[in-house]
Amino acid sequence: MRDRSCRYWQQAFQPSPYHPQQQVCNQPACQSQRRSDYHRQKIASDPVYQQVCLESPRKWRRANPDYWKKYRQAHPEQVERNCRKQRCRDQKRRLVNLANNNLATCKALSFQSLDSSGVASFASCKQHPFEIAPSAGL
Repeated sequence: MRDRSCRYWQQAFQPSPYHPQQQVCNQPACQSQRRSDYHRQKIASDPVYQQVCLESPRKWRRANPDYWKKYRQAHPEQVERNCRKQRCRDQKRRLVNLANNNLATCKALSFQSLDSSGVASFASCKQHPFEIAPSAGL
């Protein structure tokens, strides 16, 4: 049987004699990618499959309502880790929101520059503090 090139890894492999149309090698990463691609394509093309995929975790959560409570009691180190990571995410979100707040940022980080007449002017925090020549095409 002829060697084929793996769709994901781009390396030659020998297809299975039982599946001569095989296009992906047997490497775990390639097989995982193949399954992910199939699942994504199937959800996009089959509304029944999509509905089953949506309902499955809901059904499991209804059957196991105390799972997360028990898990948190049995794994306090994971609870602490999650709290630390959440605090970090919250702090990043606050900083991003502050950076996107034009009024607060401009007042806190205003740049002072001199125009051609020598008069001081305050540039917006979103503007570069140095003048760009008009011929630069920007």
